[in-house]
Amino acid sequence: MRFLVDLDKVTVVLADVADARKASVVVASPPNATAASDATVHRLADVLAATNVGTLEADGTARLRADAVLFHAAGQVDADWERRFAEACEERRGGAVLGAPATVIWPSTR
Repeated sequence: MRFLVDLDKVTVVLADVADARKASVVVASPPNATAASDATVHRLADVLAATNVGTLEADGTARLRADAVLFHAAGQVDADWERRFAEACEERRGGAVLGAPATVIWPSTR
């Protein structure tokens, strides 16, 4: 699954929900956003927090909230996906989905 983040509009949309065990955060806009800019990285952290999706870690990865994933997945998934997701969440520790941080993909790295 991928969370598409628009830093200008302060929106987060869940896409490609099929894989309930692996997640990434894709900065979709603005197209010039980069991890090299402290202001842009701070903006991503703010958007993740403001939308209650998760937090940005010091190493540049994201920690996603399980309840946020379920909220965004509603209407896009079936009961089997929800079961697989619940299993993945049972394996997690420290409040992160899947037990591991989500990779952040910036426009310059796509």
